[in-house]
Amino acid sequence: MQTFGRNFLATAVASALLSSAAAAAQPEDAAATGEKQAQAQEKIFEHIKVTGSSLDQATTATGLPLTLRQTPQSISIIDRTFMDSFSLDTVADVMQFAPGIQAQQAETDRFFFRARGRNVTNFQFDGVPIAYNSFFSEALADSVIFERVEIVRGATGLLTGAGEPSAAINLIRKRPKAEDGGYASVGVGSWSNYRLEADHSQTLSESGNVKGRVALAYEEGDSYVDLSEKENAQIYAVVTADLTTQTRLTVGADYSERNPKGSMWGALPLFYSDGTQADDLPVSTTTASPWNKWDRESTNVFAQFEHAFDNGWDVQLDVERREGEMDGYLLFFPGFPDPDTGLGLNPSPTHYVSDREQTSFRLLASGPFELFGREHQLTAGGLYAEQDIAATAFGITDTIVVPSLFEWGNGVPRPDFSDTPKYKTTESITQKGVYAAAQFSVTDELTAILGNRITTYETQAAAPWATSDYKNSNVNTPYLGLVYDVTDIISTYASYTEIFQPQQARDVNNELIGPVEGSNAELGVKGDFFNEALTASFAVYKVKEDNLAINDPDNTDPLPGTTVFPSIGVDGAESEGYELELNGKPTDSVNIFFSYTHNESTDRDGSNYAPYLPEDMVKASVLYSATDALKVGINANWQSEISNPGAGPNGETFTQDSYTLVNAMANYQLSQNWDLSLNVNNLFDEKYYSSIDFYNQGFFGAERNVELSVKYAW
Repeated sequence: MQTFGRNFLATAVASALLSSAAAAAQPEDAAATGEKQAQAQEKIFEHIKVTGSSLDQATTATGLPLTLRQTPQSISIIDRTFMDSFSLDTVADVMQFAPGIQAQQAETDRFFFRARGRNVTNFQFDGVPIAYNSFFSEALADSVIFERVEIVRGATGLLTGAGEPSAAINLIRKRPKAEDGGYASVGVGSWSNYRLEADHSQTLSESGNVKGRVALAYEEGDSYVDLSEKENAQIYAVVTADLTTQTRLTVGADYSERNPKGSMWGALPLFYSDGTQADDLPVSTTTASPWNKWDRESTNVFAQFEHAFDNGWDVQLDVERREGEMDGYLLFFPGFPDPDTGLGLNPSPTHYVSDREQTSFRLLASGPFELFGREHQLTAGGLYAEQDIAATAFGITDTIVVPSLFEWGNGVPRPDFSDTPKYKTTESITQKGVYAAAQFSVTDELTAILGNRITTYETQAAAPWATSDYKNSNVNTPYLGLVYDVTDIISTYASYTEIFQPQQARDVNNELIGPVEGSNAELGVKGDFFNEALTASFAVYKVKEDNLAINDPDNTDPLPGTTVFPSIGVDGAESEGYELELNGKPTDSVNIFFSYTHNESTDRDGSNYAPYLPEDMVKASVLYSATDALKVGINANWQSEISNPGAGPNGETFTQDSYTLVNAMANYQLSQNWDLSLNVNNLFDEKYYSSIDFYNQGFFGAERNVELSVKYAW
């Protein structure tokens, strides 16, 4: 991907398009100018309101303000309707509903997301990329601060730079509403859980040009897992100021604390020592003790400046600063217990302290331009992001006696932790990138999207066992797409997207072999029905990873003066599959959200790349307004069989059969301001593992649980 010719061509194309756009920006007569100003003022607001289809626009894939039908990639949007109806309180809860996403809980307080056979490592906040780290709190961020969540599947390197060819999750934060008002709610649920939530939007100036919004949530309670407790708090505030009719400044901040107790580090054994599966353990089984904890604290601030010009162009500057801290007293228990006594687990205690700082700057411009007598759209931007992580681990000064897993009780007494660190690690990552993408209106029915990104990625890491310092410069990431409108309501598309993942492997000449090159080729059809009230899409795709480093078979000696063996880049794993999605309101009283995903992942030798992920998934939800006051809903998620080869003490394969989870809800409006909601999760009390691959251990999903909440709106 790193060739001078492609870089030069991409830069030349972007320059030519920008020149064409500038030439189109000429003075007009007063009437036309007034009309353009009105359009510009409207444009400032269009990204925070919904028009037409309930899933009208998403910029997560290309940066261009395109409808979902105009975007040649698989995109899903989960809005407040489903978050509120099914009580989706965290990002992890939302991902359980997201098409094509496997949301796996690996421990009491850690989640992993996968798509198309690979880890999802790319998160965005309002389109600004940030690096995901499971040690911190993005997956458990409270949904009270988000208006909707956009998920783009496949390679997303055009906007995100480095990452896996899996998906990007864009969390769109709430903004002040046009009308003043808000709500407060209180909920009580299983295991003595309760949750308080409030959200209010307010005009702050007489002229109405300054508005603010505050959202907060607090929850605490026990768990279906023995000894596990939670205490979480989230507060968010945002202010928007319309500096002129065409200029807006937005400033916001959020602060969160997550203070769980009885936190598991790792999960449960999948096998007993005799090689039989340990799936007969109760779902409440834990390997934690009351003194185990995993505290997380996060402080984030952001600012956004937007200006719309009379010629239809607009510019946007985003600044994002994120700081996170974690402090965990944790115990990991590998091993296989005896099936009769429950003994045999081995303790690995750690007091782990870490902090992370992230700073991102993004500048972008977008708008129309004239070329060959037709109007087209262009966006161009640049991103600078840096992340610094420091971690310290402490061991113990005494020994631990491990009880039987069958008679765990309060686990193990708290040991004495040393004040002298076992080790310290640091990591610093810097990413700089520029990109441009254009939507060309080739004919009235055919549009082409051409994009390109050039990225420089540098990382420095230090640990007692290894240090690294490497840099990938001018990595080229193209984006190609075609969309053809078959009718006024149906479109077909084809796209090719890329992404890269840095690696520090070197060849026999001691030169970096370059990053892993991920790509996604996709064909699909999309349609809007019932006057754009219902959207449907079907896509087939192929994901590839190339230039994956392996040891050089022709050069088996270490590089001179090092212990590093030379590598070569080879074609890596592939994923193939198809996705079907149906979303919207075919009638005024019915709201549906349905998806079916089939994915097959193979390694370079043809073996199953990710057998611990289901090949088939169905996610289906229906909300029905039975009367003006009563709304009911049901959600069912089904996944096919999964396995973990070689996880047993003698290389046995762990297998989990296919299963279905059903959730139900009902909401009744007591009066104009009051309503009552009931949510039942895992209605049929299905026993299942949420994850079976993290360190070859398994974590049970939650058993049946209930929440009753009351809400007052003003």
